[in-house]
Amino acid sequence: MKKGVLVAAVALVAIASAATVWWFLRDRGGTPPQEDAVSAPKVVSALSSAQRGERAERVRAAVAHHRRLWREATYVEIRDAAMGGDVVAQRRLSEIYEDCLAYAGQMNVALRMLGTLTKADPAAQPTVKGIYADYKHFCVQADADLRKNPDAGRYWLHKSAKAGDLASEMRYFGRTVPTLNSGQLKYFVDKLRASGDPDAIFEMALLLAKANEPWPDPAVASAFQGERAQSAWMLAACRAGFDCARGSRALNMVCITMFACSYTDYERYLWFNNDAAPQRTELTRLVTLVERDILQMQPTR
Repeated sequence: MKKGVLVAAVALVAIASAATVWWFLRDRGGTPPQEDAVSAPKVVSALSSAQRGERAERVRAAVAHHRRLWREATYVEIRDAAMGGDVVAQRRLSEIYEDCLAYAGQMNVALRMLGTLTKADPAAQPTVKGIYADYKHFCVQADADLRKNPDAGRYWLHKSAKAGDLASEMRYFGRTVPTLNSGQLKYFVDKLRASGDPDAIFEMALLLAKANEPWPDPAVASAFQGERAQSAWMLAACRAGFDCARGSRALNMVCITMFACSYTDYERYLWFNNDAAPQRTELTRLVTLVERDILQMQPTR
């Protein structure tokens, strides 16, 4: 299976916004990434042990909060948290609206076909059962709100991005620009290194497809180019704490868009698609570049 299809699967329904970048940035008080922000290779400053420790604590808290919102909270709890200013809940709510809108529209046929798939492949049953459970758990209530505001998904993503959620900022920016230069990517890489946010690390994999020029540092440039580099960032995200287990949104999207529903976690799916020895060797090298040289992170496992 081609990684280009994989990226489309994970992004699900990337509802292209007609808004311009200034609309996104107008309330943030920051400076947009400049075209000439990176003109030459730069030495990455090493993080101090104190900075690494603070980042590790933030990541642990973020992973626990993610689990609560993606695995345990009800629709009403997520909506209330979003309305109360929780930027991660706002991103989660935007995903629920996007997913439920897709299930009612262009992905409705695929959703109904999953039941047939489990008869042919019993190993797909746990994932398919989880998708149907999520659909019933969220979409009945979400559909009522979507009838009032079909654009609610974009609204909450934009709100979360403006409020400072890095993964939302990257996702929204990626949907509003046709291409990204190395300066714009560096803007996000610097934020990723400081935050260690596993959700945002995963988003970087999706942004790489829009890169329109090589990364300026030859020593790590290969981690920013090509489908295997995208897989490396996704693996790094999983290893940093992004939810890649069965029942995760990432694995559910692989199931419903590609009918590949028997994988027990997203990492297995990625390695399966890089199964040849040279591919595995190269992917391992790229993951090391991302974790050690670019993000300066130690994986959680």
